[in-house]
Amino acid sequence: QPQSLLSGLVEHPSTPNQYAKQNSPNNTTTTTTNTMAIGGSQWAWLGDMELDDTLLGIGAAALFPAPPVAIGFLVNAEHCADKVADAGKNMMKASSMYHEKRVFLETFFADSFFAVMDRFPKGGKGRGWVGELDLEALSALEDACKLRDALPAWLEKVAASKPSTLHLVLSGPLLGRGREIFEGLRNGLAETTRVIIWTYAGSFNITHSSEEDIQSMRTFIESSPNHRVVETTLKSGSWLCEKPRPFWSDACPPGWTLEEAKKNPVGFDMSTDIQSVNVFFQEYSSPSSASSTPPGSKRGLKWILEQLSEGDGEGSSRIAKLLADLELRSLTTNLTKMVNPTSSSMLKVREALSEEKQQELEASFKKAVELVESLQSSSGSSSSSSTAAALDAAKEAAQRYAELYQGQHGDFLESGCTEYFPKEKPFSGPRLDKRCILRCMAKGQLQGGPTADVLIVLAMLLHLKSLDPTAVSNAMSWGDEGLPENTPVCCTLFSTPAASSGQVRKISPSDQAPLAQGLPADTSALFRLEKGSEKSPNALQTDLAPGIVMSERAKKALAPLVDAAAAAAVLGARRLQAASAVAKGKGATSAPWGLAR
Repeated sequence: QPQSLLSGLVEHPSTPNQYAKQNSPNNTTTTTTNTMAIGGSQWAWLGDMELDDTLLGIGAAALFPAPPVAIGFLVNAEHCADKVADAGKNMMKASSMYHEKRVFLETFFADSFFAVMDRFPKGGKGRGWVGELDLEALSALEDACKLRDALPAWLEKVAASKPSTLHLVLSGPLLGRGREIFEGLRNGLAETTRVIIWTYAGSFNITHSSEEDIQSMRTFIESSPNHRVVETTLKSGSWLCEKPRPFWSDACPPGWTLEEAKKNPVGFDMSTDIQSVNVFFQEYSSPSSASSTPPGSKRGLKWILEQLSEGDGEGSSRIAKLLADLELRSLTTNLTKMVNPTSSSMLKVREALSEEKQQELEASFKKAVELVESLQSSSGSSSSSSTAAALDAAKEAAQRYAELYQGQHGDFLESGCTEYFPKEKPFSGPRLDKRCILRCMAKGQLQGGPTADVLIVLAMLLHLKSLDPTAVSNAMSWGDEGLPENTPVCCTLFSTPAASSGQVRKISPSDQAPLAQGLPADTSALFRLEKGSEKSPNALQTDLAPGIVMSERAKKALAPLVDAAAAAAVLGARRLQAASAVAKGKGATSAPWGLAR
């Protein structure tokens, strides 16, 4: 392995990639019929459409030879519905989180998708209030969300693409639909079709999947020696792997003592920063090109969205509004639900503060909340400039509140260390995500939720070439799907080709280079892909090689991977918008990957 950057980072040599040499699929030809690609390597997606799912979806669109053949929206009742008391059969209504998910679908995926409704009855306490519902009660979700289940149509669309290799991206729970999904794939695809599942094995996804769901996945993966599932996880969740390994291995453990945090502040900070998709992209990417605005800016979530919001047109205005709404929602949730001054899980953190700062907490919090609530009540009725000023004022008030938690050790150490967990609730104390929230709030930064499903994009960037080299070699060409053959990265944004005459929004070559050039050997060598189960030999997991200590040198080696993920998100979003515009220009009522809403 190259040693220029790895020297001093690895205490033990990493295990060679067991799956670096995979046989290519026999059929490598992709043709197009109308707006759907046929044959070759194709991809389909099932996700629950939160922010990290969105970044995964647009990122994946840059890595495959064609748009997704079908996007399935996993409609989880716990997230997408609120309970309505004493309402009989109409016991639920669409939640604010559901509407947020629909905004992501509308903004980035032309609001075209196949709804996959929750049919996991009696799921238990882990599913919250919906865990008590039977199938009849769960059926009310369709009326609450004004959706009808379309899983059979999703399966039909996938089968019609006749792939030689199908990449199934799974970024959500199976919701009691696993048997239908995997039996449908087995019956609809050719026996020679190779299926590779790319997934995030988060505890939430596992909790909201039934035992039958997981067994159905296992049976399907074991039905062919050519099938694979590639798992990623931030903690210790797993679909099929027997001993799951966190993606960041022992370099970023989920628990830290004060002594450990002081000894390795870089590792402690990264363990914190991966709880924020914005901070992860911003702090672990390289400075962007001199042609970027502003020059040398980091590729954070805001940078990604700002690249897409530049220009004229309804779509770019929608993304600009989405960015402002994200900041307000993130600030509101974090301030009122995660780090409020009455949070029982942060009791010992507050007790560690000086008496003076403890007394300041309530007044400071009250002022920040008043500004946030005032901004929420005036949303949509004020000018964009006054709204921006009000948001800045709310962020400044929240910043002053968060700064009170810096603690005697500085930099919010107590907020993330195990000594400050309540003894009676050892697993619900000031976790690393709360330290992340406070650090973001104190800097006036958007937090934006955890990286989670973004790990799937990183896994694809690292291992797609070894598992399916044909997909990678053809990824820069979408043929009739809205981009000329072998187009570099310049395509229309939020408009039809005819409407964009003379105003084609381009990605600068230097900003696109991280994706086009591929990953340096030093970066790829940081990670491994290995068998994760003796019972399911087709189950793979990817993680940071053992023995790597997170340091400034390790961050430097990691940066090209983060750069490539950011570049993929920008390129993929533009490709999807262009493909949707081309399809609708030909008279279609929806984008090629879903049903119109």
